[in-house]
Amino acid sequence: MRQKRFKQVLQPGWLLLLLWLVPLLGRAEQSYLRVEVAAPYVEVHTGPGVGYPIDYVIERGETVEVLKRRTDWYQIRTHREHQGWVHAEEMRQTVTANGEPLSVAIYTQDDFEQRDWEFGFLGGDMDGAAVLSLYGGYAFNENLSAEISVSQALGNFSSEYMIDFNLLSHPFPSWRYSPFFTLGGGMINTKPDTTLVQTEDRTDSTAHVGVGLHAYMTRRFFLRAEFRHYAVFTSRDDNEDFDQWKIGFGFFF
Repeated sequence: MRQKRFKQVLQPGWLLLLLWLVPLLGRAEQSYLRVEVAAPYVEVHTGPGVGYPIDYVIERGETVEVLKRRTDWYQIRTHREHQGWVHAEEMRQTVTANGEPLSVAIYTQDDFEQRDWEFGFLGGDMDGAAVLSLYGGYAFNENLSAEISVSQALGNFSSEYMIDFNLLSHPFPSWRYSPFFTLGGGMINTKPDTTLVQTEDRTDSTAHVGVGLHAYMTRRFFLRAEFRHYAVFTSRDDNEDFDQWKIGFGFFF
């Protein structure tokens, strides 16, 4: 009877011990990718950035373990247990166990020129009112793309909600500061904020032309600025027009 009670007390203790050992065993069995340096040498930094000092140099033929990646930097460990960070450009000069170059994805301006999709957020001014926009676009080729955007403008007496469909022409896609021209149309919905006079919401068609600039920054990010001139086709006697300025950031893939 006493032995049975002892087993009942001991059993939860063994379970707790196993729960503690399982993560340790899994960690001990973890394996990392091993690559061999094919360049004359590779510089190892103390941290993931050019601002960190170089404290070690790996020579040709040495093998290292790849522990993890942070943006464009790889944390490695040498056979002498020295750990540090190597830039992705230098990791391209290593080979795997089967002799193939290590596949390292680095986004550059060339990738920006060949992008398929882009998305972004812009803010600015629309005829004296603050405007915010979200957009997404698809590139048919380097010189022509299509976009759809939604915007909201907050004025003193009304709020405007817009949707636009645009075609963009990129005459110089290889330039770091690449201009573009846009042509399109859409709809604008105006909601008056005043309560002194009863007014109805209005929905009208629009057309616009514009010019803008893409400025590639780094990795997948770019700066975008644009100007558009809008014509609003109303159901009243006179049509309207206004200007819109915006600037913001985007990313591509």
